[in-house]
Amino acid sequence: MSGTTPAGRCLMAIGLATPFFIVYLGLHHYALMSDAIRPGLRPAVLWVLQGGLALGTLVLLASTAWLWPRRHRSEPVPHVEVMAALSIGLGYVAIAVCAGAFMAGPTQVLMGVLTIGLMLLQRRTMLIAFGVCAPVFALFDVLMVVDVLPYAPAITARAFDAGEPVWWWSLWRHMVFHVGWIVIAFLIFMLFGRLDTVHAELNRLSATDALTGLANRRAFMERLNAEVRRQGRTQRPLSLVLVDADHFKRVNDQHGHPVGDEVLAMLGRLLSLGVRTPVDMAARLGGEEFALLLPDTTLDEAEAVCWRVQQRLAGERLTAPSGEALRITVSMGVVEGLGQVPEHLLRQADHNLYRAKDAGRNRAIYSVLGPTLAEASA
Repeated sequence: MSGTTPAGRCLMAIGLATPFFIVYLGLHHYALMSDAIRPGLRPAVLWVLQGGLALGTLVLLASTAWLWPRRHRSEPVPHVEVMAALSIGLGYVAIAVCAGAFMAGPTQVLMGVLTIGLMLLQRRTMLIAFGVCAPVFALFDVLMVVDVLPYAPAITARAFDAGEPVWWWSLWRHMVFHVGWIVIAFLIFMLFGRLDTVHAELNRLSATDALTGLANRRAFMERLNAEVRRQGRTQRPLSLVLVDADHFKRVNDQHGHPVGDEVLAMLGRLLSLGVRTPVDMAARLGGEEFALLLPDTTLDEAEAVCWRVQQRLAGERLTAPSGEALRITVSMGVVEGLGQVPEHLLRQADHNLYRAKDAGRNRAIYSVLGPTLAEASA
């Protein structure tokens, strides 16, 4: 649901409401034509209700025809939304009022209609529909209290026998009662499904860097801590690579931030191509700083990963808006650890990264953390 368009959500609301209008039209017509049921009805009121429901159904069908070609577009459809919301809202208010506004079944259906609107339509649309439908409902209540209108304008006393509803009226009330529960239950399941989708998307966004699509610092630190704990059980080496784009500030200053963003996105793509998915993790820690987490990886294997990244980077061709070709290089600090805490690994990788920059950039500095510290540079 979170990914649907405004037109798509409006179509869903129409699709949920229109079948009920059609069912009501059919049941009411059958009742008006039945010699056994008609004496318990006020035909004039029911025919007016039928006309209103038919008009509302035509509006919904016309709205569907207009919305369908636009269902994949992202632009809002406020006027059609309002028209559809008013048709649905007023239709169900009319049904509830004619059958007895505070009877359990119609009230449940009205709750379902409100839930449909709140889930699928814009807040402004729902405020307009509520602002129109609520006064209608309130006016009927006032007129009923002062005995201007009966409690259920569409039926007569002949719908009851010794105070109990006759078979057709009892059947209708039970049907509406169960329809109301079905609507509410369906919407509850839909609501939970939508919440699950939203939560999944929020979790993804909270762990993802928007520009590069890589894991962000928070997700990287959680995974690093988890891998260090797992390493304590497996006693397998773990390698960590910190990557920093060389002279990135110069790129931003000379060519602008859009070009800088393009460089970062390109680096993110190359780093994700250079690792084993989903075993390894590529992350953007912030700014032009990236990281690779390589579980069960020795220093020699990490060196091969760094070499592949540098080879792919050397083959990239970026051109600034001025036409100038950009040559992007990276410096890397690499550490293999076994039994160290995450902070120690990060500190040593960061130390190696700065050594690589001090040594002229476009290179990697490697070290192994163990009982003794052995260092080598490349």
